[in-house]
Amino acid sequence: MKNIDEYIRQVENKDNISDGGSPAYSFGDLVLIKYTMPTKYGIARMNEELIAIEVNKKNKSGVNTPAHLAIKRVEDGENNICWVLQEKAKGVSFTKYSSSKNDTQTQLRLQQELLNAPDYHYEKCISDLSELFHMGLELKPKNIFYDNSKDGGGFIFIDLLGYDPTPMNPNSISDVLWLDKYAQFIFNSTRISGYDRNATEVEKNKSLELYYSMRKRIFITMEKIVPNFNQFRRWVLRSYSEDVLEFFAKNGVFIGELSLNEQEYEQFNKYIEIIVNKCIEQISTGKKRFWQIVTNEVGSMLDVMGMRGAWNVHDSNPIKNPKDFADEWEFSYAKKRSLEDLVNNIFNHRLFQMAQNSSNQYILQAKKDLDEQLARKQSQKK
Repeated sequence: MKNIDEYIRQVENKDNISDGGSPAYSFGDLVLIKYTMPTKYGIARMNEELIAIEVNKKNKSGVNTPAHLAIKRVEDGENNICWVLQEKAKGVSFTKYSSSKNDTQTQLRLQQELLNAPDYHYEKCISDLSELFHMGLELKPKNIFYDNSKDGGGFIFIDLLGYDPTPMNPNSISDVLWLDKYAQFIFNSTRISGYDRNATEVEKNKSLELYYSMRKRIFITMEKIVPNFNQFRRWVLRSYSEDVLEFFAKNGVFIGELSLNEQEYEQFNKYIEIIVNKCIEQISTGKKRFWQIVTNEVGSMLDVMGMRGAWNVHDSNPIKNPKDFADEWEFSYAKKRSLEDLVNNIFNHRLFQMAQNSSNQYILQAKKDLDEQLARKQSQKK
């Protein structure tokens, strides 16, 4: 391998092979990438050296992400540049499999190809996503490569943006649900849109069926790969739409009764306590303001912890009959709001209690914001 400076000098005679984003130049089994940022905004790929260390550890342990071989930083006028020389990912960019790039018949063929991939490809995908979980995954098709060879092959992940080597925690409901969403996101790009004017209804339905079949393989693979997956299996299933659950049930996946059992009711209450405690911690340390908690944070944490699916079958959910609403959207929104209101009320009560004997400026400000919110609501009722 040559010195990185020699590769940099040759890029003027090379074509940019990137499918989007930063320019990339091929040198056989190697690729040189040019990351650029205006100096006034900071340093290009600021943590690249740390990322490279962790990426190379993951690569050496067998994770499908290219090794980083050399880094060079330069200033070029008003721009800060970070050159990264790394192994070239095997296979082809996953943009080839994106529905936005192909005619409908080609897309159906490519979906079938992915569905027929060896079990090893799905298992390695889930395993590698678990290892790269906190490494700044950005799962756009351009950041995924796919090698369809039956001997080895599989998915390769590039352009990692973080340097936390901690793998996915199989005992965290939010981590398990995020892992499932990561895998879904990869295959979702292959689905023909229901709004595609160039596709017939038959083609759209076939593409949806193939996508659901991929979702089924993801789920089955997670059951096999993720340690102790059974502890969250029902929580994961509740996060799926009725259409997906129906497809799974018709195609050999046991669903069963998803109503909460006694243990799950206790778990539900525990998760609410975790969310409220996290919100209080964010307030007391000044990381978040009161309005951010009630507007964004509570809803976001309910999503990542699988609480909405559980709320749908919770005895305390007051929103039961879709006939009470104009359409499905209003029905879904009412259920969403009822759960957020429940947790926000618990948070507000905790905040009120803490403020009585606290000198923490952030707690006191949040209590003031809470009082103002309650006053506005009272005024609106008059």
